[in-house]
Amino acid sequence: MVMHHPSGPDGTIPERDDGAMPSPAPTPGQSIDESFKERARQILTHNQTVTAGSVHLIGLDEIRQELGDRWGSVNERVHVYTERMLKKVLSPRDVWFRYGENHYIIVFAQADRKSAQLTCSKVMESLHQALLGHADTRRITVKTAVVDVGGGVALDTARLADLLKDAVHKPEGAAAASLPPAYGAIPAAEARRPHWTEMPADTITPQHRPKVLFRPVFDVKHKVVSTYCCRTDADTARYLNLMDSFDPEREEAVFDLDMETLSLAVSTYNELYANKFRYAQTIPVHFGTLASSRRRREYIQACRMIPRVLMPFLAFELDGLPAGVPYGRLAEIVAMLRPFARAAMVILNDDAGDLSVYATAGVKGVGLRLDGREDEPHILERVQTFCPGPRKFGMFAYVDGVRNPVELEAAEAAGAAYLSGPIVGEDSEVPEHMKRCTERQLLQRSRRRRHHDTPWG
Repeated sequence: MVMHHPSGPDGTIPERDDGAMPSPAPTPGQSIDESFKERARQILTHNQTVTAGSVHLIGLDEIRQELGDRWGSVNERVHVYTERMLKKVLSPRDVWFRYGENHYIIVFAQADRKSAQLTCSKVMESLHQALLGHADTRRITVKTAVVDVGGGVALDTARLADLLKDAVHKPEGAAAASLPPAYGAIPAAEARRPHWTEMPADTITPQHRPKVLFRPVFDVKHKVVSTYCCRTDADTARYLNLMDSFDPEREEAVFDLDMETLSLAVSTYNELYANKFRYAQTIPVHFGTLASSRRRREYIQACRMIPRVLMPFLAFELDGLPAGVPYGRLAEIVAMLRPFARAAMVILNDDAGDLSVYATAGVKGVGLRLDGREDEPHILERVQTFCPGPRKFGMFAYVDGVRNPVELEAAEAAGAAYLSGPIVGEDSEVPEHMKRCTERQLLQRSRRRRHHDTPWG
């Protein structure tokens, strides 16, 4: 049995196994609906802090049905993925626990009924999207325990499609009130797909809401932008940079960012792949995530959810690799990632890296991240010194953060195979179609973007 039960609003635990309630599992011969009604009645009866409309049931039956024969080999990983979502989405005072084989009961401490139903449904939508590659809002439902006229417990079954329709068509203030706070600020056109890490604004800290963007990459040899690398937005990067490097909370924040990046990258590509959209995608993962056995286990379990059809288009980018990392450690990490992507790369913040170790361990490319705060002569010197190194060991070199024509020309002259940064294109929320372009066209587009960014543009 899996249970997550922090204290309730007044210090009590809204739901617990202390002998007063039976073990949270359906009894033989009972339907899941009848069993849930009985369990909800016990929760409502034994806990005065829990109100009617705050006890909900979600299930994985449809995911199990669509996965078919694969379910037996992946079901525990699906549960790990589900439980991680619930930990992210729910507030610290909410309670959830696994109920039976394929269901979860969720008890909200404060959210009203409609808001709680929508939150549960959005968890299910994200699960469907990540695991199946699609999410039919008409089939995604959540069951809510409500008190009927006679004082007993009845079930209200709500479909996500109806919840979203109600939220969009209500007056603006009412619609926002019926949505969880994180969803209430989203425009109606976007309300159907907020990501699962978006939590109520009063229960989160910045590290719980990392934002991931897609950065276009220019292929120098083929003169095309057909690759996108995932990058954090400026606020997330700033927050992480302000944290102490040795703070355990920073390690968890970086891990959360890596998990969110992987989830968003795969779910986005899943959608685009279904629409005949193809591109190469680089997914960063920090060394600290893969160095910890617990975090590594969770990350690799999430990687196993990547659809096979996407793997040839993906590459992992190792970030934060410490100086002097042993060959055996790096080779082990590369071997763990290799089944899920076409390649593993390393990106460096400085020029110090043991390139021979990287090449021997199976790394295909090494990148240099430029710091725009440095003066231009120093940046050019770094680029010219760095790029020949990876090529000498049979790897390709790439440069991230190229900002102007001089840096672009220097990186190309030094032998960089790929370039990214403002000169190539701005970070965006979704990748765009492949663009064939010369360096001259890149510069023209960059000038147009800068012109439109001015008050008079």
